[in-house]
Amino acid sequence: MKIRYVGGHTDHVKRKRRARRQRLQFDVNEVRDNRSLFNLLNDKDRDILYLVFVSRKKQQSIRRILQRSQPMLVYDIRRIRERMQFIVYLRQVFDIFLDFLEYHSEAYTSEMIEMLIMMYYTSSYTQASLILGKPQIYVRYTFDKILKMMQQNKHWEAYEIFSAIRRNKNKVKRVYKNRRKCS
Repeated sequence: MKIRYVGGHTDHVKRKRRARRQRLQFDVNEVRDNRSLFNLLNDKDRDILYLVFVSRKKQQSIRRILQRSQPMLVYDIRRIRERMQFIVYLRQVFDIFLDFLEYHSEAYTSEMIEMLIMMYYTSSYTQASLILGKPQIYVRYTFDKILKMMQQNKHWEAYEIFSAIRRNKNKVKRVYKNRRKCS
């Protein structure tokens, strides 16, 4: 008699899920080539990135080196992975953004174009407001207004990019309120 149990046929599902998950790993040459991307991270995140994704150290070793708890390290790794994937996305769509600026910038004021550039490079209302010297609420309101204009003007590729930036605020540059420092 064959004994059956709940989940007995799920071994293949777990393997497929792991295979589907994209691994974010870098070798020494990729680190050298993407140094500018890694410079967008703060020192702590950069240390974790090098230890996990370049050196491929085990989490137990990293915990010991950085003196961090397991849950905090897992959270940091997930956050860094999401951040790097978003930064790589922005890098991939840079030419689309340049084409938008070249061919459609006449539909927007110079202040709006300046704000789009700041939001592209920082993805942060706070950081953009500090650089532009405008209140954060003004930056948020104007950015939303620009997105509506993109819809009306049917600038769909640019709209997609800046909608992604809006959904992923603070992923490129992070501003810590108590320090007013970006990383």
